[in-house]
Amino acid sequence: MLYFDENDEGRIQAETMDIVVALICEIPSRSQNYIRMKEQVDRLIHRHEILFTGMLRKLDSLSNKVNKYEKNRQDIIDDLLCGDLTTIFNHLIQNNNVSWGKIITILAFSTFIARKHSEISDRIACVTGQYINQRLTSWIKDHGGWESMAFMDSTYDIDRLNKMFIVSATCISLSLIGLFLFLR
Repeated sequence: MLYFDENDEGRIQAETMDIVVALICEIPSRSQNYIRMKEQVDRLIHRHEILFTGMLRKLDSLSNKVNKYEKNRQDIIDDLLCGDLTTIFNHLIQNNNVSWGKIITILAFSTFIARKHSEISDRIACVTGQYINQRLTSWIKDHGGWESMAFMDSTYDIDRLNKMFIVSATCISLSLIGLFLFLR
């Protein structure tokens, strides 16, 4: 029995949180939408690990701005990291320029960061899931829901996905540079 109408945003939001938490916290799921998304996220992370590593280093370097003798230093750094993610996501989809490639990039970058900062993977999943739910649910609904990701199986046009990623990664890099300059 379904609790939500098939076109209801609540169902999409619930599935979004299921997918995001499973991906970022590395909890196996049998959901076909999760499996498709995990395949795309893992492929993106594998192909662009060097770029993601560089972006993560820039984010981590911002933590040097926090006084090393601050009482709650790690909490402050964790809060900054999660806040910076939201800023990066905003730049990535500025002017409501949303695509599946950008959603995959958001999930891939969040997953990559969570793998390197496993102690806060649940917070990263929460920030990412809430962001997608608040900002992208309508777009996902208007574009067929998570089920429409079925076209992105292993035979999906890799060149097209790479082009979407390069544009997305450029936006993320520019956001990080701007954030770094702002905090200087």
